[in-house]
Amino acid sequence: MPAPSRREMLAGVIGAAALGGGLLEVRGSEAGRDRTGSRVEVVVPAAAGGGFDTVARQAQHALRENGLARTVEVLNLPGGGGTVGLSHVAQQAGRADLLMVMGTSILGGIRITGSATTLADITPLAKLAEDYVVVAVRADSPIGSMAELARRWRARPRETAVAGGAVGTADHLLAAMALHGLGADPADLNYIVYSGDGEVLTALLSHTADVAVSSLNGFAAQIEAGQVRALAVSSAERLPGVDIPTVREGGIDLDLANWRGLAAPPGLDRRARRRLDALVADLVETPQWRSALQRFGWRDALLTGADFTDFLAEEDRRLTGIIEGLGLS
Repeated sequence: MPAPSRREMLAGVIGAAALGGGLLEVRGSEAGRDRTGSRVEVVVPAAAGGGFDTVARQAQHALRENGLARTVEVLNLPGGGGTVGLSHVAQQAGRADLLMVMGTSILGGIRITGSATTLADITPLAKLAEDYVVVAVRADSPIGSMAELARRWRARPRETAVAGGAVGTADHLLAAMALHGLGADPADLNYIVYSGDGEVLTALLSHTADVAVSSLNGFAAQIEAGQVRALAVSSAERLPGVDIPTVREGGIDLDLANWRGLAAPPGLDRRARRRLDALVADLVETPQWRSALQRFGWRDALLTGADFTDFLAEEDRRLTGIIEGLGLS
């Protein structure tokens, strides 16, 4: 008898924490079946074109191509550092056909905006992958390296305009953490908020901003075309196959992973939760999802069940400490 696949093993344990610790059996013969009835709606708590949106579109493609749902629709609900979309999902109690992309930016948005809706009001399902933030400049910028940007920031932080995503996102947190790490006041950060990678890139190329912070994928085409130079990436070590120094190499002692995951509405019954857990287990094994990890430079960081619950609690404590330490809350 062949050994069970990771999907079959995952489906048995993926929802244990939320369902009283019991193992949930999902037989291999169910693989590829429509697990949601017919339709899945994926809420993106951000504008089209950004990292959350890319995750949703790749999941949409994988679910469709493998017959895991007949119809998959993506709904963008930007605003409030992700809390507008979060609140929408929290109000859809019991809906077993609804998913939401979540991640670092949701936790930051909750803390900075003081949102009354928190992760306690939804059903976290899984951490899927980790991405990293890139610090970039135009190709003709006089800023030649992260170390040079650090010197400029330390001396005159208000004179450098930085374009990035919403307040509380990984983009914003990285810029504020970098300034703080240089001994400057994060309140002096000249940070301009944009909706989505496309707007951030436009601000940089139009000389509205001197520096931009966003996902590597958001800048990849322009870096390859020679329009944009990446000064640093927020990973702890250089990424395989990517010739970009780390922020730490530029003299600022920090790293920041921008993780991405999936959640569902509150109030799911046992059967609905089991179906969604199995759907996630199937999704991460599809060729389309595995290909997306490679194409977008995402690190496979799958966590489910009790492991994901523990991760969220620790991540919330960590980011709360960072945000309070930076004076952003």
